[in-house]
Amino acid sequence: MTARKHLVSVAAAGLMAVAATATTTTAFADNFNLRIAAGHPAAPLATVNQLQKTLVPNVTKRVAAETDHTVRFIEGYGGTIANLFEVLESTQKGIVDIGAMCSCFEPTKLFVHNLNYFTPFISGDPKIMGPTTRQIHEEFDYFSTIFDQYAQTYVGGGAFDDYGLGTKFPWTKMEELKGVKIGAAGPNLPWLDFAGASKVQTNLNEVYNALQSGVFSGVVIFPAPYFGFKFGEVAKYYTTMGWGSVLAYPVTVNNKTWAKLPDDVKKIFMEEMQVYQTAVEDEGVGKYTSALENLKKQGVTVRDLGSEERGKMALAIEPWVNEKAAEYEAQGFPGKATFNRLMELAKENGATPVHEYTIK
Repeated sequence: MTARKHLVSVAAAGLMAVAATATTTTAFADNFNLRIAAGHPAAPLATVNQLQKTLVPNVTKRVAAETDHTVRFIEGYGGTIANLFEVLESTQKGIVDIGAMCSCFEPTKLFVHNLNYFTPFISGDPKIMGPTTRQIHEEFDYFSTIFDQYAQTYVGGGAFDDYGLGTKFPWTKMEELKGVKIGAAGPNLPWLDFAGASKVQTNLNEVYNALQSGVFSGVVIFPAPYFGFKFGEVAKYYTTMGWGSVLAYPVTVNNKTWAKLPDDVKKIFMEEMQVYQTAVEDEGVGKYTSALENLKKQGVTVRDLGSEERGKMALAIEPWVNEKAAEYEAQGFPGKATFNRLMELAKENGATPVHEYTIK
């Protein structure tokens, strides 16, 4: 089976798996109650928002209209079923049927899915990095098979918009961040090493209070949630860094659920996953510009890092990028081929990388 066919079948299976798990609690075999969960809340984050706005309603309507079955989703976002660190395990155990998780919070188990974090400055456009990275997932099937050991099927995912840096103070040169405590999710913490910042691991649910109380003085985040979570109330400066768009929010389906779903339901789910992915990236593009404008209206000073500082940082990061590729190789994955192919595909799809990494 080719990697592309494998990913397609996985995505289709995802919906089926979800429905199937739920059948154990229903009176009729053709009625499926599917529990879908994400640790983040819906509205500020496109990857979760479009589960609620696009995937769930579209699948529900189409299954009812086009098959003899019905699907009812039980939605649990914002940690109401599983928190940010529990979604992978909860999907494995069948506590949820469909899980949407940030691989940034599974740095060991889902190490390979943090690929875009390990290759910053390629492109900030999710409509480039989403399709590019999904093609990588198709060409290198270990991105799908990594989930086999966790009893779930990978069905796809959408890309975030471009990461930037919000701070409580103004700055213009990277040297000004030396020693400053900056929060980030995890795999993007090393981005701060090359600025000399002091790294603090955090997540969106903690950031407001941490900024307000002085636990850290800045946070690595894209502008839509920076505005949506109102971080600008306590950190009045936002810099567009150009670190890049990241596809690191895989959607998976519990294997037992997947196995029980009828083929016609799987087909619909697979098709609607494609719609969901596009919707995530469309929302990301739209909200990027609008969020920056809204931050300004909120009283936040917004500026761009500038090409000179960005180029210096990208060049400084290259040894670390090679280290991450070597870690893939050490774990039995083709790191060099994967990283080089990502750069090649991104350029084919319209990216203009700040720096073209040489993976040795």
